[in-house]
Amino acid sequence: MPTTMNLLNASIQQTRKFLDSFDIILSDCDGVIWYPHTGIIPGTLDVFGKLQNLGKRLYLVTNNSTISAEHYCKRVTTNGLNIKPMQIINTAKVISWYLKKIKFSDVALVIASSAFRQVLINDGFKIIPEERITIKKEDPQTAVRHIEDDPAIRAVIVDFSFHFDWGKMALSINCLKRKEVSYFCGCRDDWIMYKYEKKVIGSGPLIDVINRKSGRTPNEFAKPSENLKNYILDTCNVKDPSRCIFIGDKMNTDMQFAAMCGFKKLFVGTGADTINDAKLENEYPDFYIPSLAMLQPLIDLQKQKQICKTEGGLSLRN
Repeated sequence: MPTTMNLLNASIQQTRKFLDSFDIILSDCDGVIWYPHTGIIPGTLDVFGKLQNLGKRLYLVTNNSTISAEHYCKRVTTNGLNIKPMQIINTAKVISWYLKKIKFSDVALVIASSAFRQVLINDGFKIIPEERITIKKEDPQTAVRHIEDDPAIRAVIVDFSFHFDWGKMALSINCLKRKEVSYFCGCRDDWIMYKYEKKVIGSGPLIDVINRKSGRTPNEFAKPSENLKNYILDTCNVKDPSRCIFIGDKMNTDMQFAAMCGFKKLFVGTGADTINDAKLENEYPDFYIPSLAMLQPLIDLQKQKQICKTEGGLSLRN
């Protein structure tokens, strides 16, 4: 039976072997680095800074496209971690990358956050204006005008939206009745962490309604999806997947995605799932730590051992 190593119980040799086993770090954000409602989990960014100083390459991989890559960078750099927009991977970026690959040039209906929509606009894609798909007057005639199929729409793209309402769902279902309309979805998480041990319904159940009523299955781009895997392999210069480690707090997204890609799996206990959930689902991460911040003293101890070893070597040579 597979086992999970609790890094808090690891020996010095096991910790060194763990740190030497990967060159690229891919990490989830919500529930690992921060909570949307309460902010950054103390110590987590320090860990990433230390790992970058050890020569590890870092990417933040999130299903949350409600915040722009630039805002992510500002948020972490303000708290001491040096990171660039290219190191942020979200569903908006991955879908835009795919649309470029297939040379999509038609009009898209996009149900998503303003930040997500702006990525597509900045990359030159044509999308239906928000006011066209938002019902503001509560009367039947107005509603019908907003939900009628538009032949110009050739793709429906759905992600998390704060304004995921009946009108947008009805319009997307009507458009998807045409088989030539492509169907893409980003985040479809069932639950979203907003505070420690607090979660709220995500976009997944709403997207499931569109799927059932339209009879369509979307091409997926969030964790865990083949499209996200292909994006990472294509853009992050991954030569050996086994030399990558994925850090996450969810079994059915983070750990499943890591397994799909052949990455090492580090599960942290600060988010949506617990290590007991892993055992119940017969899903065993390679490594576990209650909080990412707890890696800090383990890294420091390894560095101290290396310094002592180097100084000892120098003194012998002298």
